[in-house]
Amino acid sequence: RASSGGPFRLPGSSKEPHRPNCLCCIGPPDHAFERACVSVVALQITGVGAVEAEKFVRLLCLQGGGDAVRLSKGKAKAALRTTRGNTSGRLGPLEPFELDRMQDAVVEAYQTPSDDPKSVQNL
Repeated sequence: RASSGGPFRLPGSSKEPHRPNCLCCIGPPDHAFERACVSVVALQITGVGAVEAEKFVRLLCLQGGGDAVRLSKGKAKAALRTTRGNTSGRLGPLEPFELDRMQDAVVEAYQTPSDDPKSVQNL
């Protein structure tokens, strides 16, 4: 795992592929997880980088039992306060509209069909 930039690397990217037993994978790489992390980082929300994106995506997947779903009202309130990194204490909590944008990006990434040819069934 690289110390900066997080472990996610989309297939076909120039960055190194997943290493065996990497911490973000159980079994084969989860491309939806990677797409979701990239989508959250691409929103360019101040104080939300690769590490915060990974934690946020895992939180939404935990809520949905493996698939990303929107957070419950209580967990959303907690995420507003805790999603930004510790180094961004001066920035304060996320705004509700920022949290909504992040959740939308993650849920959309998980609804996008997989690029994996094995997941396509021949009729």
